[in-house]
Amino acid sequence: MNPPPNCTLITACYDLNKYSKKCRTTEECLTLINPLLQIPVYLVIYGSKSTIPAIKMQRQLNNLDKYTQYIEIELEDLWAYQFLPKVKENRKTYWPTRDERTCAESHIICCNKFDFVQETITINPFNTTHFGWIDAYLGDGKNGLRICENYDKSVIPRILHNLTKINNTNKFHIQVLNCNDKKFKEPEHKKEFYERYRWVTCGGFFVTHPDPGTKILSRLKEIFVETTMQGFGHGEEMFYLEILDEFYEDIQRSYGDYGQILNNFLSPTKNIEYVYHTIIQNFKNAGYMREYEDARKSLQYSINNYLIPWDKEDII
Repeated sequence: MNPPPNCTLITACYDLNKYSKKCRTTEECLTLINPLLQIPVYLVIYGSKSTIPAIKMQRQLNNLDKYTQYIEIELEDLWAYQFLPKVKENRKTYWPTRDERTCAESHIICCNKFDFVQETITINPFNTTHFGWIDAYLGDGKNGLRICENYDKSVIPRILHNLTKINNTNKFHIQVLNCNDKKFKEPEHKKEFYERYRWVTCGGFFVTHPDPGTKILSRLKEIFVETTMQGFGHGEEMFYLEILDEFYEDIQRSYGDYGQILNNFLSPTKNIEYVYHTIIQNFKNAGYMREYEDARKSLQYSINNYLIPWDKEDII
């Protein structure tokens, strides 16, 4: 087997069923994380005493234990936990995107992913140059991943190899999901912003070099605190609206929908109609020409390199 790519992936697995019976049980968590545990990459896994032992056993069965670090830390000891009372208060007052599958504790873990990655960059257990986050519960029940079509276990290593060795990118790489009105960056429009879930980025998978990753992750933590104290914020992906502008030159953008994150991470290859109509054309219609040009060039690259069929004369 080839050595893993020069990137440490980070994830977290916590049993939240004790906080809400609508959340996954430990057994369900372990089933959904199992495909991730089979991938030959450097992996740091954060979890609790109820999840880490079984995860370690499964990773050992896959002969990947030497590429893995397990960090057992309870929910109450996470950086974001200090904001749990305010999150609960917010949800009683204003939660139009209510989802019974989530709870305040799951929101805390979701928003703590920025701190998980920062902590891992600091300790760098495998001495890699790049770091990435991947959500734990991506299993589709058939040993595949919900974020990829035609998935096999070489997909993620291939992406990481391309990003760290071939492309040699030192940017923060994340997938853009849609176009949103920039007015929502302003505090006076936050309540309207959180009236419904706005599709901004696919936060379940991103890869970064420590610079600019550390400063972007720090800013994401600031936005989490600011938004929470304003009384909003349920899920972390909408925090990226500010990030996409504030760190425009530091971000490498992919384009696409959730189901094709891995397929499109290096360049658009799947669900191209979505990329074209929902992202590229929406940028154009909104008058965001920098974003439009970058998205258009990404799709043009796939066309020029015969990665996708294209029967239109151009994509303008």
